[in-house]
Amino acid sequence: MKSIRALTFDLDNTLWETDLSILNAEDVMAAHLRGLTPAAWMADFSLETFRAVRQQIVQEQPEIAHNLTVVRRQTLVRWFQHQGATEAEAEELAGEGFRIFYQERQKVKPYPGTVETLSHLSKIYPLAAITNGNADLMAMPLGEYFQFSLQSQHFPKPKPDPVMFEEALARLNIEAHECLHIGDDIEHDVIGASQVGMKTVWFNTHGRTPEEAVPADHTITRLEQLVDLLTPHD
Repeated sequence: MKSIRALTFDLDNTLWETDLSILNAEDVMAAHLRGLTPAAWMADFSLETFRAVRQQIVQEQPEIAHNLTVVRRQTLVRWFQHQGATEAEAEELAGEGFRIFYQERQKVKPYPGTVETLSHLSKIYPLAAITNGNADLMAMPLGEYFQFSLQSQHFPKPKPDPVMFEEALARLNIEAHECLHIGDDIEHDVIGASQVGMKTVWFNTHGRTPEEAVPADHTITRLEQLVDLLTPHD
């Protein structure tokens, strides 16, 4: 792949297992909020009840669905207002809840081989991230290997819309065919990047067997395989 001059990566379920970090962050957030509120306000709080309220928010305001930070804060505000909190109390508790959640959200455990692979590739290519999540990559240890990270909450639309891919190409100052995008989501990553002309690698993180052919240029099951993929062979 001699024409490749830069690499872009998805984050969640590409560099780490997202559910683990999210569930832990939600548990820590809930425990923190229980220590700040009357017992009745958090008595029925669970993953299921929280997500039910979040679904209401998204249904009412589909235009903010890709902004996970705003959605979570608004969900917490509504939760506490439903428990009898004043608007000011609900806003304050939502802010504090999100602060704790976001702090814990960044405590990810990279997949085996991720650190070594990124360290190696970053010496050869500029690396960037394009995510529909709200993980703050540049505040993590992994961020040292990246030039920048784009989050969908800062753009009009999430992947697979071309806007973030095009912004990444502009910042990297390269043509689309000179960039290789790596991600686990066929629609968001493979199809989204392909539509703007980027080369793609489907990271089949969990060894799934798709029902249809995957329109990626390459498929890997371990991130370390990128090194061999990008190494010229005679």
